[in-house]
This record gives sequence, structure tokens and C-alpha cells, in this order.
Amino acid sequence: MSLRARITIKRYDIISIFVIVLAYSKFEYVSDWGEMLLINVNKKILCSVICVLVLLKISTVEAQSLVDVNWLEGKTCDDNLIVLEVHRGKKNYELGHIPCSVYTNFYKNGWRENRGKGYFLLPAVTKLVKVVEDHGISNKDRVIIASSGRGKYGVAEAAAIYYTLKYLGHSNVSILDGGISAWTNGWSRDTETGFKEPKIGRFVPNINNDIYADKDDVLLYLNKKKQLIDARSSDKYLGINSSTDSMRKGTIPGAINIPNIWILKNNTLYFHNKDNLKKIFDFSGIKSDEPLISFCDAGLESALIWFAFSEILENPNTRLYESSLAEWSMDSSLPMVSKLSIKLVDDEDKVEDSFSMKPD
Repeated sequence: MSLRARITIKRYDIISIFVIVLAYSKFEYVSDWGEMLLINVNKKILCSVICVLVLLKISTVEAQSLVDVNWLEGKTCDDNLIVLEVHRGKKNYELGHIPCSVYTNFYKNGWRENRGKGYFLLPAVTKLVKVVEDHGISNKDRVIIASSGRGKYGVAEAAAIYYTLKYLGHSNVSILDGGISAWTNGWSRDTETGFKEPKIGRFVPNINNDIYADKDDVLLYLNKKKQLIDARSSDKYLGINSSTDSMRKGTIPGAINIPNIWILKNNTLYFHNKDNLKKIFDFSGIKSDEPLISFCDAGLESALIWFAFSEILENPNTRLYESSLAEWSMDSSLPMVSKLSIKLVDDEDKVEDSFSMKPD
């Protein structure tokens, strides 16, 4: 479980702090081993400290990237806390859900959209803000995302929503480790039935482009031999089998394959801990302190890799190529390589995965 607290202090903020202290405090310098002692501190120092806190623009990311059911228990109906349950349909939610939780469907409720030949793309910011507000989410709310699915795709949907909220500038977001089943497996924990219609939230975005990558960014990483991770299964990475989402077999040259199933314990909804994740990335040749872009077929599986590397291993230089190979493979000028080329009987006889990233 990773507790992240980031404080960003810019150079001009430090200068401002010093000026304020000078203006409101009587002091003298005492040279002793290069240290400065502040003498005759009076009440105005308190004013200085208050001003400092304002000028610092301290952005504290309170949220643990992962929380467990023990943390959540007793909080589900708290003010300014929203449990967002990710389902494929309303029926299961209506049969039983975490008290006061809000229903969402990753595919049907606007988190992604199809445009032209591309699909599962991030909508325009104005559309995303409406999606967020329609789920009752405001800037002040703590959001806990709980998956109802099974294995890598279920958690990937939660990770993709988590990523979306982070992209929009919402810092106070977590994923419930183990998903909804972790809650319901405890017989002593309450559940509710029926459908809860959320209130309308009020959300003002602050776009974080530092976690977003487009094909130009990927091409730059490729040319500079920076780290790229292909989050798909190894058969697709090698070019043995094709994908319904990619127009060409294989992967982006230089990419390292870490199937997103490796991130989870025994294909459950539980993440490996930080130490084990680091071992997995180290074994694969990924340096946990260097920049990285993750991709897959359409940005879903790679959201799970992004979450593990950015939020659990705490590498702030992690980006997600959200359009992924669905976009990249359509541009014949962009390189792809099949490490093991196999010609199928009917050439492009594509067989869909057991999960095709299409809603039920």
C-alpha cells in the first residue's frame, strides 16, 4: 500500500517566503557553521507562516493509491466520500452493493468514447467533467473506486477511471484493493440493495498532461530508447496471435512486455505489494526510477501498468499512451515488429479474446 504526499515548491515561492519573513520579523544573522538563527521572533512570525502556507500552493495528495476494506469500513456513507462501484450492468449492483456507493459502467457511462476509426478514447474535457459530475463527484470529495469484475480486466477498468480522475486533476482518489468481493466476503459487513441515484457534483478540472502520452511522445521515447511497456499478453506482444483492436501484429520496437496479469495476485482483484512489483519490473529490465510510457491495444490493460508504476512504485514520470496500438497500428509510417511471425490458416483469422473490451 502506497501513501503518497507530494509537496511542490517553486523557486519563486521560496523567494516569496523569505521576503515575507524579512518584512514581518526582526532578525539578525548569526554565523555559526553556516547556519542562520532567527532572533527576536514575535507574533508577526505567525502571520508569516500563514502567508507561507498560502504562497506554497501546497498540493497534498492525501490519498493512498490503494485502500483495503478495513480502512473503508465505517466510512462508506461519510460526507465528501464517494465509493464508485464499477459494474458491467445495473442488475448486480441492485442486488447488493457497498452502502451509499455510486454505480458506474466504464463503457456505457462516458468514461471513454469512439471517434472515427478510434475507440476507447478519452472524451473532450468538457464531456469528462460532465461524466464526473453526473456521478456526484466534486473536487472536495475523496473517491474510492471498487471493481466488481474478475481479474485483470476488472481491475483495469478501475485503474482507467482512476487515471481519468488524475488526468482531470483530482488528487484524492484510491482503488479498493480486492474490489467489491473483498467487501462482500466479510459476512459482518452491510450491503444495500436497489439503485442509488447520485446527486450532481461540481467539478473544476486542472488537466495533468504529465501523465498523458500521444503517438509523438511514444515515437520520441522510441528514438531515444526510453522505456516502453507493452501491457498485453505475451502472444500478442510476440506477434503469435493478432488482436481485434490492432491493425497489425506485434509490438512497438524496443518495448518490453509486462503482461498486466503479472501485477495482480493469482489473477484476483488484489495487487502485489510494492516490493514484489519492484522485483517484477526489475526482472523485466525496467528501471523503476526512469521515465516510462505504457501501452496496450486500446489503453485499458496499460492503465493497470501505469497505476502500478506511477502510484504504487511512485514514479512520477510515468505516462499512459491512451490511444495505444489501436491508433499506432493504423499509421503505416510508424514501426511495429513481430518477434515471432506466424501465419494463420485464414491469414487474418482473428479470434477475439475471452474479453473483447466491449460492453456486455
